[in-house]
Amino acid sequence: MRALTATVFCGLALLRAGAAGAATATAADTQFANYAFASELGSGIYELSGRTITVYQLQPGYRLRAAAPAGGRPGIRLIFPLTFGFFNFQPGDLVHLDIPTSIGALSFEPGVELDYWLNDVWDVYPYVKGGGSFASSSGANALIYGVGVRSDYRFDALGGGGLWRADFEHAGVHYQGDLPNDSFTRLRDALELRHNLPWPYRAHEVQIAPYAIVDLYLDAPEGPASGLSARTVQFEAGLMLDLIPEWQIHGVAMPRLGIGYREAGVLSGWRLVIGEPF
Repeated sequence: MRALTATVFCGLALLRAGAAGAATATAADTQFANYAFASELGSGIYELSGRTITVYQLQPGYRLRAAAPAGGRPGIRLIFPLTFGFFNFQPGDLVHLDIPTSIGALSFEPGVELDYWLNDVWDVYPYVKGGGSFASSSGANALIYGVGVRSDYRFDALGGGGLWRADFEHAGVHYQGDLPNDSFTRLRDALELRHNLPWPYRAHEVQIAPYAIVDLYLDAPEGPASGLSARTVQFEAGLMLDLIPEWQIHGVAMPRLGIGYREAGVLSGWRLVIGEPF
């Protein structure tokens, strides 16, 4: 638990340092209309162009049918991703009872995901989803959708486990107000290596997991109003920290924590990861 706490404090310190460096961004870069694509960012606290964005994602689902092995009949899973986004809010604000009074962006994007179980280490997941994004300003409310295919390949490396994920997705947003509609097509390659350290903490093992993400936008979003950088190639690298078995408080499992840095042009910045890095 001390290791997790240390990660939180280190992450918040880096975010504050990033805020000072982001002051050189132009005024136009910080005029965010909303974060319609917040569901594509991933859970965490971002320091981007002088603005702190906190994104929390819940991804409940319901399995209708299990996948058959060796490329047989695919499994079917209903997905119900829900994303909350807060502007200029950090968990440390709760210490001073500074609770956000409004949600900067809220999205609900239910869909269907298939599971092709190719072998014991490789699954392919085609998916389609659609729903709405709701902002603090009604003029930024929007319909959102996404369609794509994800590949998860698991392997052993360096005495631990690894995951290579490739995701090809097309997503779009249709605003209800005067904002122009937007879309993007993205190819993502991501790698994570998990390794348990030989120094246990009580009845738990400490696990570290360096990760890296490369995003290639074939049809980049138009600008920062979407919440995504318009840069064609973007990178993120960081380190995750976890306890095995997972730490629980009153029966509730605590999420993994980590720190990473995203290189994405004017929207480059630090990210305190909550949960999964990608």
